[in-house]
Amino acid sequence: MNRLRIAPILGLWMLAGAGLGATVILPASLGELAAGAQTIVHGRVVAIEPRWVEGRRQIETLVTLHADEYLKGALGAELTFKVPGGQLGPYRSVMVGAPTFQEGDEIVVFLNAQGPSVPWISGLNQGVFRVAADASGVKVVVPGVPLAAGGEAQIVRGDPARRRVGLQAFTEQVKALVRDGRAR
Repeated sequence: MNRLRIAPILGLWMLAGAGLGATVILPASLGELAAGAQTIVHGRVVAIEPRWVEGRRQIETLVTLHADEYLKGALGAELTFKVPGGQLGPYRSVMVGAPTFQEGDEIVVFLNAQGPSVPWISGLNQGVFRVAADASGVKVVVPGVPLAAGGEAQIVRGDPARRRVGLQAFTEQVKALVRDGRAR
């Protein structure tokens, strides 16, 4: 008799879980990011513009970047790309894994686009490398990216081997991946 009572409860519990979803982001190597991106650019964020999409059901943010140097492809002196999430007045939309930006941020970003659409970041937060000055004033890429032959080192959060890498060494590694044909 207990089985007859438990079966409907178990069935409802299973149906309730059927609508659940999750965001899964697999770690990518620097080589994989470079190969998957249509454009790789180093620059400074000059404007942020959140906007409604899909009939006011979601918010996305348009980020305008002044390009200092293209490592792959080229989209002009200034380019705009979109990031899921943002804030419009009292409304805030958050997507797990999506980076946030502020005017003045210096970044290296890996971008993709399809047709005449606004470009987006490859791999969400994995496709953004922030640039900062270390204690001696040298520009470094944060978080550190392990530089390995062929760019196939995995980016693993918390790995003690991850150290900040100079911006110049990082851009040279990415250019080498592109030049060697590993980033087509």
